[in-house]
Amino acid sequence: MKEVTCPARSALYPLPPIGVGTASVESLVSFFCRLAAAHCVSTTDLLGRISNTCGWEVPAKNFWKNVNLIGMGEVAHRYASALSMMTSVERLDLLTLRPWRNVIAQASHAPAKARWCGACFAHDLARGESPYFRLAWDVGDVDVCPTDGIRLLDTCHDCGNTGARNNATCVVPGWCCFCGASLASVGVAPLPATPAETWKAAQIGRLLAAQASLISAPVRRTMTEVILKLIGQLDDGQSARFARRIGLNRSTVHYWLNQGGVPTLAAHLRIASQTGVSLEALLTGYDGGEASRLYESPSLAELFPDYRKRASPRQLDLGRIKAQMDDLSRPDVTVSVMEAARRLNMHPRELYRVENEKARTIGAKWRKDQRDRSEQHRLEAVRAIEAAVKDILSRGRAANLREVQQLVPREVLGSVRGVVAMIQEAARKIEGSKDETCL
Repeated sequence: MKEVTCPARSALYPLPPIGVGTASVESLVSFFCRLAAAHCVSTTDLLGRISNTCGWEVPAKNFWKNVNLIGMGEVAHRYASALSMMTSVERLDLLTLRPWRNVIAQASHAPAKARWCGACFAHDLARGESPYFRLAWDVGDVDVCPTDGIRLLDTCHDCGNTGARNNATCVVPGWCCFCGASLASVGVAPLPATPAETWKAAQIGRLLAAQASLISAPVRRTMTEVILKLIGQLDDGQSARFARRIGLNRSTVHYWLNQGGVPTLAAHLRIASQTGVSLEALLTGYDGGEASRLYESPSLAELFPDYRKRASPRQLDLGRIKAQMDDLSRPDVTVSVMEAARRLNMHPRELYRVENEKARTIGAKWRKDQRDRSEQHRLEAVRAIEAAVKDILSRGRAANLREVQQLVPREVLGSVRGVVAMIQEAARKIEGSKDETCL
């Protein structure tokens, strides 16, 4: 008699994750939303049940905005473990980036809005399958779908609302949370992607496909050895040259190699693009046979449009600087060090380094001139305020700021501080002189 095996009893339905081992692997957010829909409850109710079972505090309503369920942090680990326990589905951490926590910095860029690929939703519906959210869509450095090669969307083409993917208590993957329209891009022209964006998406897609076959989580030591090997092969072991190659500061590379630092995902993409090593090989181990295929990778300017190549060091004309500093040091010339540096097209720190004594002389002369000007403005204001207060008191009115403002020009009062105290002092002085006259 054939033995019938029953699935293990679980508190929640044991939904099988979709796409594990492929670039289209499902995200933990998608699994959570599908699980709530399968139980005909809202995501808020399911979240409360999980929290009560695990003894956690029930999160606030803006749960999706405050946590990163697909990241590499402790939150992703907690919810993946809790859902695995309650559904009896193993390795739900494969629906997150948690397996790469040792080799990718948790500070890596995350997308500001929930995104999706309309073509993927359309393919799911055409195959008669349930639409779901891909993990690659929630990776901040990806703007293109790894499967279809088109730009990801964040706005419903029917109602025009952003955050239409899972910004609701009842989420059905593939349909807008605001108007209920399908997010599948049927009849909508796809937005084209650049070759650099497609390359980044392909690298991330291969990385996500490979994480299901990992025997253990990659370790930082292996990743560091790969970087050291690339520095030795491509830049003769000079980390400063390697830093220039990938467009980062040499202190950043030093931090990775000597102080236990971990590169962000964007930094790993820089290394992969400028060395020819795939992102997967960079994080899991490099056998030394790929570093010559640089022609397959885009440039840094294409990958990161805001990338600016560091300017070459410029040579200072010390003779010209010395002559102009002599002119600026004359007694009849008063400028600040900042203005002197601007005229010489230099940074003030460079000015102090090249002509320290003259720069200090210019600064001291400027500060003295400012003090003299301030004192002169104060004396003018005192005379004007005393005259105004005397006139106000002679008319039998109270000497206050409003009355003084009508008699003294604004530029005189605005050039000094403590106007109210000056008015009070002038009033006491005038009243005191009257008392002496009476005596």
